[in-house]
Amino acid sequence: MKQPLAIIFVILVSYIGVFLTFYWFKLNFDQGGFASFVLLCGITVNASIYILNEYNAVRKRFPCLAPLRTYVKAWNTKIIPIFLTVASIVLGFIPFMVGAEKEEFWFPLAAGTIGGLIMSVSECFFSRTDTEEEAMLYLL
Repeated sequence: MKQPLAIIFVILVSYIGVFLTFYWFKLNFDQGGFASFVLLCGITVNASIYILNEYNAVRKRFPCLAPLRTYVKAWNTKIIPIFLTVASIVLGFIPFMVGAEKEEFWFPLAAGTIGGLIMSVSECFFSRTDTEEEAMLYLL
């Protein structure tokens, strides 16, 4: 039950990233902002499932491994493709952000997607499906 909630939580965090981006930079939330929600939903769910699938595979291969160590192993295996995907999306949207003419649809779409992706990747780093005690040991 923890894994589906972790995926849903990543979606919520990416939405918070969209709202914070529009708030901090005082941008108008138009149709592009709503479209960025749909785009982020697909991208963040895919990245979360990608990591959790590897997490479950590592747990199946090494059942005696601690959950935190298992998550770190899954993270280390799958983070490069996730970062490459996020980087390519961010770099692909930068041309819509640059220029004197700010399009009504494309500029909010690019701004919302970039802000949401940055927030969701940072949350993906901190979300683990282990217990709080193990998380505290990891921080110490």
